[in-house]
Amino acid sequence: MTNYNLNQIFIRSSSPSVCGLKPANLFTVSSEIFSAEILREWQIIVKERELTVSAFKISDRTTMLFIYNKKWIQEIIENPAVVLYLEKKGYSSIQDTNKTIQDLFSRLKSKKYFPHEVGIFLGYPFDDVIKFEEHQGKSCKYCGYWKAYCNPEKAKECCNRFRECSQMCAKWFDEGYSIPQIIKKYKEAVKKSA
Repeated sequence: MTNYNLNQIFIRSSSPSVCGLKPANLFTVSSEIFSAEILREWQIIVKERELTVSAFKISDRTTMLFIYNKKWIQEIIENPAVVLYLEKKGYSSIQDTNKTIQDLFSRLKSKKYFPHEVGIFLGYPFDDVIKFEEHQGKSCKYCGYWKAYCNPEKAKECCNRFRECSQMCAKWFDEGYSIPQIIKKYKEAVKKSA
């Protein structure tokens, strides 16, 4: 039953990344139900989609999982404005995507502060990440998967796609489909609607 619950959390929390709509998803699970065995299963499943799943404890009771497309993140962090922003945040090896991601993990594990730059890695618009920090998370124009300040209509449209993807995938999971079958069904559904 634990694997079922973990797979259910996985599909509900990372469908947009697994289905290729965004570069990464970040979510937490109880350390009591998390297992290295299920992590290995997920890593095998998503490797075919050029994704990686990393897990690390952020407390005795909580494990954080980051599912990501390294190539997509690399493209994002090659943007000169993003490079400058991350350098100001103290990231020192931005040319090395693996090192930059490891730096992010260290910051996520740290108890000092929450690294709001994670929004960049999750694929949220750079300008919205900047404005979120400037406004300390207040006075946004739209709130969905992230707080949008610059283009609320586009953000709403994007968040609706993420939500629809997650709902479809969760429905298929509840109907008994495996994670690989769900990925395939989503891809087919997108082709049909195009």
